[in-house]
Amino acid sequence: MERAVESLRDIIDRAPGPAPVLLETTAGGGNSIGGRFEDLGELIERLDRSPRLQVCLDSCHVFAAGYPCVTPDDVDRMMAEFDRAVGLSRLTALHLNDSQGPLGSHRDRHANIGEGLIGLEGFRSIVNHPTLKNLPAFLEVPGFDGEGPDAENLRRLRALVTE
Repeated sequence: MERAVESLRDIIDRAPGPAPVLLETTAGGGNSIGGRFEDLGELIERLDRSPRLQVCLDSCHVFAAGYPCVTPDDVDRMMAEFDRAVGLSRLTALHLNDSQGPLGSHRDRHANIGEGLIGLEGFRSIVNHPTLKNLPAFLEVPGFDGEGPDAENLRRLRALVTE
């Protein structure tokens, strides 16, 4: 944690201006920081709550870290916990990836949307959650043969969105 704080402070000091620095949630394996929302909250607090520090929530990572996100109630609880630890105003982006590993496995193994253990219903809960539905989202998925990583995954996600 101390090394991460020093490194981030150096980045913020050496690259002044308004550009955000996105901290990404992690699967929580090994010596990583960010597998618990409290880790990110502590980083932000120790860096004087710099407004430049923002968070990107990765669906595979939070699931692997032990945050259920399959039902609407799961996502409500996860976002309430995120708000307590970090603050919803700091959440500015999503990485949408299904998870090959089970809940709490701490394994960062991305799967195509609907082909992992979060599943299509989990992504329906995520993409329609009031806190998350208007955030920019990025895919980091393996893709399907011949189409690249995005075409079918985007089609699947778009089909889950309700107005």
